[in-house]
Amino acid sequence: MCGMSRLYTRTEAGRRAWDSQNSRVPLDCRRVLGFVEKDTAAEVICTRLGWSAGAVGDILRELEESGLVRSVDMGPDKSELDFTGSFRIEDIRAGQQRMRQELDFTGPLSADDLRAAQEKK
Repeated sequence: MCGMSRLYTRTEAGRRAWDSQNSRVPLDCRRVLGFVEKDTAAEVICTRLGWSAGAVGDILRELEESGLVRSVDMGPDKSELDFTGSFRIEDIRAGQQRMRQELDFTGPLSADDLRAAQEKK
């Protein structure tokens, strides 16, 4: 896994370089550029090419310096979901109990209850 927390997008200059297969752009850079679309994670490129994180990272930096791609920082808090600090087990258990009570079908059900439910439709 690459482990880089940036998303890459091909710029207009990058699109032109890719479309024309401009030989001024080295072949390995063009290969990486071909996998960069809108908001592409470096991990996707590593996987598709089978290249190391270091190699892909170096090429992406070179492409960005050349203006062929741009990137945005995702940061660690945006790339991984972490709910551990927001939940209390007591709240979850209380919510489960409320749901069980609301969905309790074990009580008596009369014909009047069925008619009332049918009329609500």
